Amino acid sequence: MEKNELPCCGPASTRHVTGLPHVYQFDFDLEQCEQCDRYWVRASRMGVRGWEAVTAADAEKMRTLDDEELHAFMRKWAYSLG
Repeated sequence: MEKNELPCCGPASTRHVTGLPHVYQFDFDLEQCEQCDRYWVRASRMGVRGWEAVTAADAEKMRTLDDEELHAFMRKWAYSLG
């Protein structure tokens, strides 16, 4: 567990759920807040980090899709952020 500054609970421990494919030059990791169980994607690029909210349904897809399907899903998901 790692302590992070989360939008949901401020300083809270997170559980790393899974690494996600790199898309659009971003590194993504699925994390879960240990206080409220909310899922977040930690996005990092060139030393800059941020947190993106994830629905429970999207988190489930991120955890269960095979590699090819996950990469396509992450491209669509990440594109919707911009």
